[in-house]
Amino acid sequence: MSSPVIEAKNVHFNYPAGVQAINGVSFTVTKGEKVAILGPNGSGKSTLILLLAGLLTPQRGEITVFETKTNSKEFQKLRQRIGLVFQDPDDQLFTPSVIEDIEYGPKNLRLPESDIKQRSTQILSKIGIHHLKDRPPHRLSFGEKKKVSLATALVLKPELLILDEPTANLDLASRRGLIGMLNELNSEGTTVVISTHDVEALPELADRVIVISQGSMLGEGKTVKVLQDLKLLGAAGLEPPAIVKLFSELKSAGIVDEVPITLSAGLQELCDRLKKK
Repeated sequence: MSSPVIEAKNVHFNYPAGVQAINGVSFTVTKGEKVAILGPNGSGKSTLILLLAGLLTPQRGEITVFETKTNSKEFQKLRQRIGLVFQDPDDQLFTPSVIEDIEYGPKNLRLPESDIKQRSTQILSKIGIHHLKDRPPHRLSFGEKKKVSLATALVLKPELLILDEPTANLDLASRRGLIGMLNELNSEGTTVVISTHDVEALPELADRVIVISQGSMLGEGKTVKVLQDLKLLGAAGLEPPAIVKLFSELKSAGIVDEVPITLSAGLQELCDRLKKK
């Protein structure tokens, strides 16, 4: 069995004025998993992401990452093993040029200059933003900023990559490119944790889903099971993917036997049905 990368145990967190953000959440993420934290806006997803990254500290319960408590002094030594990508890239990009933002993390870790140049060149090429390297971040489009913010995390070669709403406000081409890149990184061994409310992208984003609403965990399971659980999604204030809604109705009418979670699987199901007739 794979070793745990993240363990959250009975985590509670309140903002000032008594606003409860996280209420008794517990889960484990093992090495090499792709896990999504799914919930509507205001459900506590972003707070949970900040807690996992050690930027906020649980007021009750505990979170361990790589077997180290996030509120311990030792956790600071693990930061280079963790990549974090914020929902809003403007929260992440702050230097005069793209290349300076990308090189900031490695320089802060005092890596050799030759290593920094090699890493930055590789990541610019991998993400396809070499032409942006001398541009000021504030002059980039939102999608370009998203790519650069991802590059600032990946240049550190993290073992754990945490992303907050990575597909939000991206056009279709940028979204496909991002999902492909995350899946490639995961296939190379990176553990990926994503917060999202994007149920349509979920089948490609994650293998397992943790559902939260109003700071509480409502359930978890394999992506295919969660997306077919209309009661669970409804309790969280979420709509299922359009393909799931369609095939759930068709199944209720006795027209199909299975409820696929992707368009390609839905087309295959219909083709198989038509061939039988």
